[in-house]
Amino acid sequence: MGDKEAKTGESQRKQTRYAVSDDCRIRASISIQSSEPGAVHKDWPGVLVDLSPGGCHVQISIGAVAYNGDSCVVKLSHGTMKTEVRGILAHYVCSARYSVCGVRFNSYAGESDKVLQSFLKAVIASATLKGGPTDSDISGQYKEEYRGAGHTKLVAYRNNKPERGVVAFDYTMGRFGASLMGGDADMFKNKSMVIFKAAPTEKGGAGAPLVESQIAEARWEFAVAASNLPKVVPPDLRKFLRLVS
Repeated sequence: MGDKEAKTGESQRKQTRYAVSDDCRIRASISIQSSEPGAVHKDWPGVLVDLSPGGCHVQISIGAVAYNGDSCVVKLSHGTMKTEVRGILAHYVCSARYSVCGVRFNSYAGESDKVLQSFLKAVIASATLKGGPTDSDISGQYKEEYRGAGHTKLVAYRNNKPERGVVAFDYTMGRFGASLMGGDADMFKNKSMVIFKAAPTEKGGAGAPLVESQIAEARWEFAVAASNLPKVVPPDLRKFLRLVS
């Protein structure tokens, strides 16, 4: 087995597997209902490798013993959002350093598990971003634009100083958007100045204003998405967004 990216792409069921980065804030574990003594009901903490509506890959310790077809429960969490998804081991591969569980969920994630959908939307809104520098529409600033699945878009502006520091961004994610204008070196101040909004509607209209409970959900989505940005986004911009999320 290679590195985490080895399982990214199309699954055997032709569902896109959306990559989850090493820095992602999502915590994962898996309980495998194996026939091996001592393995029943044991939670194995792991690293989420990728996620799709129908399954995922979780990297765990080589100490786990399991077999294709074993029943399992995948647990995902970040902050107050937690979910448990039942499935089976579609495949189980060991290497010298770790094991990788390929899990097929018992039911499609879209219909019944709203928490899992929240995780999935945040991952899609970050993992699918592609793009780079482009012409700026603000005098004296440099612009970078990254587009992803659906309406997902990250636009960042840098100043014209030698370090090209990030001064503003507008990130439209799955359900919400986060933006900052006039950022500086004080990350605590920057974080307090991030504004949240609803994502655009399917017809392209602006989203409705958010109530307090929705702002909490938007902060959660931003925290997950900002921690899962792909390497096409420069390291300093990834760090900036993670610090203010």
